[in-house]
Amino acid sequence: MRLFAHTLAGDVRKWFRAFPANSIDSLDSFHQQFLNIWEKKKNPLQILSEYENIRRGPNETVQDYCTRFNSIYNAILVNLRSPPNLALI
Repeated sequence: MRLFAHTLAGDVRKWFRAFPANSIDSLDSFHQQFLNIWEKKKNPLQILSEYENIRRGPNETVQDYCTRFNSIYNAILVNLRSPPNLALI
């Protein structure tokens, strides 16, 4: 966590430093708290529309496309998300 703290800047760094010592008991717990505060909130229908229309850009690398795809897929609410096997098709 100490190395991670050095990657933060601005308001995110202030938020992280406000945690009392030893208050982070697991990485999963911290991850969820981080997302609750800093994740961009979008309308679920907008996210689904982005997912349905996602295409690889002409100058986009496969790695960049996969990163963008995973970001959009993971932003979909779990109860609206298609199964991972179907997403691969």
